[in-house]
Amino acid sequence: MAAARRRRGLTKARTRRPPFALRVLRGLAVLTVVGLVVAAAYAGLRSLGLRPRWEVEAPPPPPPPTELRARMRPPVSPLEGARDASEGGEQGGPSLPARGEDAVYPPARIDFETYGDGRLVESNAAVSEEWREQGLVLSFESYTADAVHPYVLDAGGYLPPDAQAYALGPALAGERGLEVGVIHLDFPGRPRRVAFTLLGPDLIERFLVIVRSEDERLPESAAARSPDMRYAADENSGSGKATYNPSGRGVFRAERVVVAVAAGIDRISLDGWGPPGHLLLLDDLEIDP
Repeated sequence: MAAARRRRGLTKARTRRPPFALRVLRGLAVLTVVGLVVAAAYAGLRSLGLRPRWEVEAPPPPPPPTELRARMRPPVSPLEGARDASEGGEQGGPSLPARGEDAVYPPARIDFETYGDGRLVESNAAVSEEWREQGLVLSFESYTADAVHPYVLDAGGYLPPDAQAYALGPALAGERGLEVGVIHLDFPGRPRRVAFTLLGPDLIERFLVIVRSEDERLPESAAARSPDMRYAADENSGSGKATYNPSGRGVFRAERVVVAVAAGIDRISLDGWGPPGHLLLLDDLEIDP
């Protein structure tokens, strides 16, 4: 019996678990080692020049080659002051003095109904440099799609019945539909004033417009906004917002956005990622040197 008791005592001694505090310390030590290994691997990858996708933004396109610049039309007098709402659909906005003869591109209006060379646009077609000679280059960025170009869309399902047929929108992925992402508008001529109409779901409190000038992101106040009443439904015209109801798609809102930067505008980004991810359409773009 004594021998059996001694054997049971030895078995219990061998199987006894270490104290709880010691187990906690061991777990923390393992987590610390794993964290240090992951941090070292991450630092090594960054030292090799690798960056996560969320830290990388597509760079602005290079300026046009000398021979293309030589073929461009000479600059003319820029648009003066804020445009009348009946002409440009713009509800006021800041005005800037003329840039003079240093402007590379003349003033331009782009309605996305025709390409820069006068050809009619193709329905639901990717676009990039079709308006380069007017001072506009387009790109698209998305974490969920491989597309790098926005599309000119047959936007009849998102606009009032009497609106133009086409608008600039995000990439179209066949049966998957429209992608969620960011539309980049780059301006090789670095104009001082850009205006456009932005359309999207009214449930989005504020459409995110990002303006860059001289490698800096400007505050949101660089983009002045006002309702574009050309799109307002009659019953909503007194609400202070230009809202309308496209067929079966809820309430949409139309805003006229005016960006004025004395140092010149390099890029305007229209961010539809959200949350929540949402559709953004652009129309009636005006570029003033």
